[in-house]
Amino acid sequence: MPRKPRLEDEQIIHDSMQAIRGIPQAKVEFMVQKIGGPFAGAFRLTGPWGERYYYIKVVPRLTPTITDLVIHQLKTTPSPQNAAPLLISYYVAPSMAALLKKKQIEYADCAGNLYLNQTPLYIDISGRKHATKAPVTDRLFRASGLKLIYLFLRNRKTINTTYRTLADDAGIALGSIGSLFKELEKRGNLVIDDAGEKQLVAIEELLQRWQLGYLETLQPNLLLQQCRLAAGEDLSHLRQRLKQLNLGSEVLLGGELGAALMTRGPQPRSAVLFVDAKQHLKIMLQLHLTPDPQGEITLLQPFGRQCRWTGLQPEGLALADPLLTFADLKARDEKDMATQLYQQYLTPRFTG
Repeated sequence: MPRKPRLEDEQIIHDSMQAIRGIPQAKVEFMVQKIGGPFAGAFRLTGPWGERYYYIKVVPRLTPTITDLVIHQLKTTPSPQNAAPLLISYYVAPSMAALLKKKQIEYADCAGNLYLNQTPLYIDISGRKHATKAPVTDRLFRASGLKLIYLFLRNRKTINTTYRTLADDAGIALGSIGSLFKELEKRGNLVIDDAGEKQLVAIEELLQRWQLGYLETLQPNLLLQQCRLAAGEDLSHLRQRLKQLNLGSEVLLGGELGAALMTRGPQPRSAVLFVDAKQHLKIMLQLHLTPDPQGEITLLQPFGRQCRWTGLQPEGLALADPLLTFADLKARDEKDMATQLYQQYLTPRFTG
């Protein structure tokens, strides 16, 4: 009977552990496969040097776009005492490896590159090129899956909504919902009770993976234009123009500007505007925006029907959901504002 295909994370964990198992006199013992927290599993490594515990964080493709966010997640996510996080990836390029070592991040990849630094255990295997074929990205972390996960992270109760409603709200094909649910359950992020009720679990781990997927996959798919403000104008002028033109029904504010309005935070330096793809050129003209790859204004097209925040809106303006704004702040390395947004608006969603 043929073996069931592994999920991408499972395959990467299996292949990357070969280098660790090859350590002379080493013994690897997996403690759990899914622990419900922000990590994918844990293992104990024993040998003549003693005993070390590691928690696994899987990042299938470590690219320059997401590396800073990955490092931040590893540095700030609590892990059990006397245990260290281990970054697992398909391939860690030499430039990425140098950065990880500088930041004291231990890692292993499927090519056999390995960096462990737990005194007296020190192993540095580098320079190996990826030879095996990269696993196919799970559908859950392609654009359609990321849109569905967004709904669940936005409101956990929607996981028991009908497939038709989920497809419409996420803006994805109805036929994809069933397979996405199966992947979610296989990953350990979905449990079903005897009454058939679904429950989302290991939310923090799923949120971190969604953040990376949003930054690397979903946001680029939604990008319409990068722009700059007119000469001599700042974001206060943009806000005033949005109010004067009564564009609250056509433009959702996110990014630093959206976060500042939600949290009464510091003066923002950039903004994300969610606008309909068919209207974005018209709105650029109305707001006096000029295309500029280095500009401070990002135009994205919304997806599905749930990008608008249902909370209190500033007069004449409309805000994108805090989850989308939080993901954008993480991408821009606005840690303090992102933390405030998380504590004020997202923590109640995940713990309530």
